[in-house]
Amino acid sequence: MRRLTEHVKQLKRMYSIEDGRLRGEAGWEKLPFFWFLLFLSYRCTRRCNYCYSFNQVGDGNNLEMDENAFSRLLDWIPEVWKANNIKVNAIGFLGGEPLLRTDRVKRVMDSAYANTDGMQGFLFTNGDLVDSVDWDDLEDIQWITTNVTDIGIDELSRRMKIVAERSNVINQTIVATLDDYNLERALDITRFGIENGYRLRYYRNLYRGLDVEYKKRLLEKYHELCDLLEEYVLRGHDVHTTFLFDTLIPMWDHESSPYHCGKRIATVYPDGSIGPCLRNHSLKTGTIFDADPLSRIQCESFHYDVGKSEIPDECRKCDFMKACQGGCPNDKLLLTGTTSGKSVVCDIHKEIIPRLRHLGRLKNERTSRSCK
Repeated sequence: MRRLTEHVKQLKRMYSIEDGRLRGEAGWEKLPFFWFLLFLSYRCTRRCNYCYSFNQVGDGNNLEMDENAFSRLLDWIPEVWKANNIKVNAIGFLGGEPLLRTDRVKRVMDSAYANTDGMQGFLFTNGDLVDSVDWDDLEDIQWITTNVTDIGIDELSRRMKIVAERSNVINQTIVATLDDYNLERALDITRFGIENGYRLRYYRNLYRGLDVEYKKRLLEKYHELCDLLEEYVLRGHDVHTTFLFDTLIPMWDHESSPYHCGKRIATVYPDGSIGPCLRNHSLKTGTIFDADPLSRIQCESFHYDVGKSEIPDECRKCDFMKACQGGCPNDKLLLTGTTSGKSVVCDIHKEIIPRLRHLGRLKNERTSRSCK
């Protein structure tokens, strides 16, 4: 698997050549400005009680995209790419468990590379099947994120070593949803991740809602994690804070929103329907069979943007407005019944965003000194 494929060369050309297609602002040129998020199946090896699919689709639902819809998807992705005029695009495979059908991952990526300028490929997995999959099917996946679920760190380590040895990934990420179990061992997960060169991503358990006791424990743990990460930065470790907590982009300093929800995200579900959000599986704005595909993914209520009229003025005056952008619309919709108002975790983010920014600055300072 460790070879420079023609597709990798194609990606390098995609990043380097200016062709008039829209790309990120200075410093963010490689951040995808358009995301294809594919739920090709809800079949899974697990039933995690914090999973978005499980909570909205239900237990025992094995819905998988039929061949007619899948064949249409292979044409639809290049059609959307041609229309969106975006320089860097990404295709993500979620579920369910994507490793149950790696043959479909390969067919999607082959079609994308044959009919576009190439796209970043990433995959979310629980890692249960890493011993048995056909890794040749995954040769164009650059990023693999492993959900730690409830497995031990020794087993997590074994699985991630297999991914490193058998795949072409350029980086691996550990994701942990902070249920009670992972909340308690978050520092251990962090130590393992940082010391082995993995990126980290933590999500709160959205289905704990606005539980005051849970939010208090969560904020305390976020501070403990920031304390630990600062120690690692000072020791010279490469600590990444982008998307570390709740998909925040803390170092974003441009006026425009970095979040493409309701604008440049095409989430595709197993029945061929499409929507604006990877976490809301009930909101559908069209299907992959509809004409004018770009119009079908537009959903103003899901725009993650502090400029929206329904966002309070206090958010626009906030020091952390550029990173928070008024909060995730789906979180607000799920927990308050409306996408208007402040972030449902405003109090947490006001404390954590400055700490993440401090970590970013500290890391940059140490990097600058080491280069002199």
